[in-house]
Order: sequence, then C-alpha cells, then structure tokens
Amino acid sequence: MLLSSRLGVLVLAALAAVPAAARSQTDTTARKRDSLRVHQLSEIVVHGVHAVPAPLPYTIVEIEPRALKQIDAVAVADIARLVPAARIQTNSRGETLVYLRNAGERQVAAFLDGALLNVPWDNRVDLSLVPASMIAGVSVVQGIPPVEYGTNVLGGAVNLTSPSWGDASEHVEIGVTAGTGSQLQGSLAARGSSGPWTYAAAFGHSTRDGLPLPAAANLPFSQPDPDLRTNTDARITNASGRVVHQAAGGTEVGLSVFHLDAEKGVAPEGHKDPAVSNVRFWRYPVWRNTMGILSARGTLGAAAIWKGAAWMNRFRQTIDSYASVSYDSLESREEDHDLTVGGRLVAQRGIGSSAFKLALNGLTSTHKQRDLDLEPRGQPVAGQPFSQLTYQQVVLSTGAEYEVDPIERLDLTLGASFDAMFAPSTGDKPSIDPFTDYSVTLGAGYRIDGGWQLRLGAGRKSRFPTMRELFGEALNRFLLNPDLQPESSVLTEIALGIRRPTFQAEVIPFGTFTSNTIDQQSVLVAGETHPRRQRINLRGSRVLGVEMTTTLLAGPDVTVAGHLTVSHVRRLQDLPSDPVYLSEKPSTLGRLAASYTPPLGASGLVEATYTGRAYSLDDNNRFVPLPTSLVLNLRAAYRFALSGERSLELYLRVDNATDQLVVPQLGLPEAGRAAQGGVKASF
Repeated sequence: MLLSSRLGVLVLAALAAVPAAARSQTDTTARKRDSLRVHQLSEIVVHGVHAVPAPLPYTIVEIEPRALKQIDAVAVADIARLVPAARIQTNSRGETLVYLRNAGERQVAAFLDGALLNVPWDNRVDLSLVPASMIAGVSVVQGIPPVEYGTNVLGGAVNLTSPSWGDASEHVEIGVTAGTGSQLQGSLAARGSSGPWTYAAAFGHSTRDGLPLPAAANLPFSQPDPDLRTNTDARITNASGRVVHQAAGGTEVGLSVFHLDAEKGVAPEGHKDPAVSNVRFWRYPVWRNTMGILSARGTLGAAAIWKGAAWMNRFRQTIDSYASVSYDSLESREEDHDLTVGGRLVAQRGIGSSAFKLALNGLTSTHKQRDLDLEPRGQPVAGQPFSQLTYQQVVLSTGAEYEVDPIERLDLTLGASFDAMFAPSTGDKPSIDPFTDYSVTLGAGYRIDGGWQLRLGAGRKSRFPTMRELFGEALNRFLLNPDLQPESSVLTEIALGIRRPTFQAEVIPFGTFTSNTIDQQSVLVAGETHPRRQRINLRGSRVLGVEMTTTLLAGPDVTVAGHLTVSHVRRLQDLPSDPVYLSEKPSTLGRLAASYTPPLGASGLVEATYTGRAYSLDDNNRFVPLPTSLVLNLRAAYRFALSGERSLELYLRVDNATDQLVVPQLGLPEAGRAAQGGVKASF
C-alpha cells in the first residue's frame, strides 16, 4: 500500500487536475467584458448593458449540476471532494465541516441563496445534515473573499443554490438509493414556471444504521461492533421551496424556505481509554434548522445595479451525553436555541471603464442554552435550577471596491472594509468589549494572447472569536480563556492559466500568513482527573502552497480531470520547545478522475483521491502523525430514454473500493468500503 500511495502521488502530480465539470474560474481574465455585473453570489447573478470590469482577484470554482448528479451525493459534505484544495472532516463533536487551502476552523462560511447558513454561535454548520437533493448548484470562493461576504470568511466561502429553474417546461425528478449500513434515501424535486413566476420544491428523507468500519482501523476502545463504526447512525428529513417573480422592468424577487429535521450519533474517539481520558459519548436526538430567505436584484438606470438578501434562521439542537459506549445511561444534556436575523445589500455603478461597488452586511443572533445534569434514565436531577442562559451578538461589516481597466487587457481592483462584533448579552459570563478590525484587497489581472491569463492578488481579512469559543464549555469539556483575541490573515496568490476549447489548466501559488491563530491546548485542572481543552492564541501560523488544476476533454463524452494541492503548514514558535505543527492540516490533497458520460446508454467514472501527511494533537499536547491514504471510487450507470424528455438512470457506485484506512483526526477514521445503488427518473 505504501508503493501504491507513492504511485498515486506521482500520477496526481503529473496530471494536477481539476474535477470534470468543476471549473476554476478567474473572473477577471477569462474574457473581455461585455456586460455590467456584480461579482457572483449564489442568490443572484446580475447582467446589464454597460461594460465594466468584473471583480478580481478571486479564485472561483463552479460545480455544474451534471457533476453533482454524477457523484450521487447524499449530503452537501460529499460535494467538497470536487473542489481543489478542499477537504471534509468530521470532528469529535460529530460535525462535518469543509476546509479550503488548510484554513482553520470557523474560517469558511456556507451560504444558501445569499444567506449565511453558518450558525453564528459557533460560525459553522454541519454539512452532513444538509441534503444534496435540495441543492441545485455550488460555487466556491477560495483565497481572498470579496467584500460582499462580510467578516469571518478569511478561509473562503461556499455558495449553495436552491432549485430555481427558469425554463418554461414542467420538470420532476425522483431518486431512490440503497446502500451499505442499511442506507436508504429518497428524494423528489419539481420545478416549473407560469408567466413571470418560476417555482421549485424539493423533499427528501434518508436513514442509515451506521458507517462501515475500515478493516485496518486501530480502535482499541469504544468499538464493540466489528462492521459498523460505533454510534454513526443518522436520519435526515428535509423540505425546501423557492418562488421567483420577474417584473417587467427587470427587477427580480425570490423567496426561499427550507426545513431540516435530523438526529444522529457521534462516533467516540476510539484511541482513548475512557477510564483515563474524557471521551465524548454523545448523541443529537434533536437537530432542526428552519430558514426563510428573501432575495432581490435590479437596476438603477443604465449604469447601476443592485442585489440583496434578507433572512431569518431558527436553529435548535439537543446534545445528550452518556456515561459509556453502551449509550444506556445519560449523564447530562445541552439544549440550544438560536435565532438569527441578517441582511446583505450590494450596489455597483459603472463609470466609464471603471466601477464602484458598495457592500453592507449585518446580522444579530441570539443563543439560548440550558445545561442539565440528568439521572441515568434521562430525568433532570431533582433540586437544581438549570437556568437558561442567553447570549447575543451583533456583527456588522461595510466595504467598498473600485475596479478599473487602465489599459487594454489589464484589470485592477482595490477594496477595503470595516468589521465589528458586539456582545450585548453574555449569559452568566462577564461582559466583553466590542471587537473591531479592517480588511483590504488588492488585485491585478492581465489577459495574454493564446488563451493565457495572469492574475495576482493580496488581501487582509480577520475572524472574530465565536461566542462558543468565548463562553461555551461543551458540557465541561472546555476551560474558558477570557483573553482570547481575534485572528487575522494576510492572503496572497499568483495564478497563471490557459483556456482552450478542449483543455484548461491553472497553477496558483498561494500563501496565508496568520497572526494570533486560534488553536487549542490540553489543561489539567486541579481536582479533576481528565484534562480539559482550552482555546488559545498562538503567535501565528503560515500556510505556503501551490494549487494545480487541469481538465482535458479527450472526446465528446470523455473527460480526464482532477486537482493537486501541496502545502507547507507551520506554527510560529514562541519558545524553541513549542511544536511546529497545526492539527489536521494535510501536506497534499489530490483528485484524479476519468469519466465517460454520453447522453444515453452506459456511463462510468473512475476516481482516485489522495491525502498526504497530517498530524493530530493528543491529550498530552503531542502531535501524532496520521496515515496517508489513496482512495479509489467507482461508478457505473445506464441511462434509458423514455417518451419525450423523460429518462431513467440505473446506477451503482463503490466508494473506497480498496477499503483504505483514512484518518483525518486521531481516533476518528472515515468510512471504509461502501456501496450504493439506485434509480433516478426525470419527467
């Protein structure tokens, strides 16, 4: 396996590819501008009639609907493997998060139709509980985020789009899937239009008994089942809808609504002995997320356009903590209720060969939490008050960008923003002073004959500590740090790429230089037997890397594509004895895929993904090396033509076909070999 892993690295390095149907877009250098437009956000893409330069220096990856269908994603988390420099990791809380270019925790934000999906209390959302069936498209911003995303996105942004088809025909899609671990999934989506109205709706339900356990997993504790990973069952039910009205004057207004209802278990850290370490035996019996999003766009005269979104999000979760791996004796419970109201407004005006953009972002979020000590059968311990604590935060950001073409083929951008966070309510903790910071963006792009393009960008962004980092104790797992400060990063990248009808490639050296990096350490509190975690500010950290992508259209229906990212991640030492590593930052990430996808008949996909060396922190504050992995995924399908535009597809896929051991975090391996098959019908 060592030989095969090395071979995989060589192959991936040689082809350095971008996913088939996942296109890395350099917005400023792809072509000469012929329309007025604001930088793409998932809720709207505005087109007008006045020529101004499109924004830069942003690296954007768009994943086409065809690619989403081909990977048979159950949840949004499955989509990340199509994105260069992206990795998905499920942490010890059972949350599945996306990381871009080895960004830190809580540095990447997810948006749906322009509204923030991240729960502000912890600035993250579990993407394993957001069904892929309710998503129509995905675009990812890497590197330096535009000003319209506001603060707390120094690691990038993931934009998700609700089903909102604009074609005139009615359309219905049905999918049924079954797989390993008693996985069952069903989805139904419908769309259509009537005059100025377009509408779409999606429904889905999925269940599983657990994730398959890799044969080579070394889990000496908390793993009684030899086949399925302990406590990884899940159930997800979702419903979503979107209605869009197009007015005669060009103004467009859309309303999106969705509801997610889920429950799941959390895999325990199998390398820890519960007798001497603090192991989480957790379950989420309640995980509910309800959101309403109002988005709009329009023009102001011939040279100005605007777009905006307003949203309300109600989130609720319950965490049950058990005494042992038998999950039959409750110890404590955390009940969380979050209500968030937010908005964004972006306006741009063209002035000759230049454009000026203004962006406003704001949200207020209230988190209510009650921690209960429980009797073994789940009743609260008698005689204790268990009061509910209230925390509130207000986050504001205002920014501007100026874009200009000083000469033919050259585009320049200059941007700046001011960000602030206030905490009007801090529960039973002392109040804190407001956090304030600034961001700047500089960029240049140049178009060269023959399809070549050159782009340079630099910027500074910040991330404020979340309310949970400041005040959350996670059922006594964390020790608070009242001196925790914001972290900030200077981000740089240089991109050189070429685009031809059947071939495209891009090389992007990048660097992230972070000050006051927020990390963790283990602390043994006097009188306690198990160490607690504590969040701290490091002096800083560095991520230096190169991202390489390419796509080759070898024939009308044949694509060979993938990506490779190599990075060097290091902590800045305060003392010579300090460690130099950061937790769970792989040195190499790569994907290589070959697909044959004719409109009808047989199709196939062969995909390999590689994860290089990373390190994980143990309870003794020592970094332990994690294994490298080369994973093979296979898919075969057959599509039948029915009457009219109707079609039926039967498919079978095997993920991790060689049952490779993948360990993104110490004691928490990913799923082993898993098969699924199903049918997809389109009417």
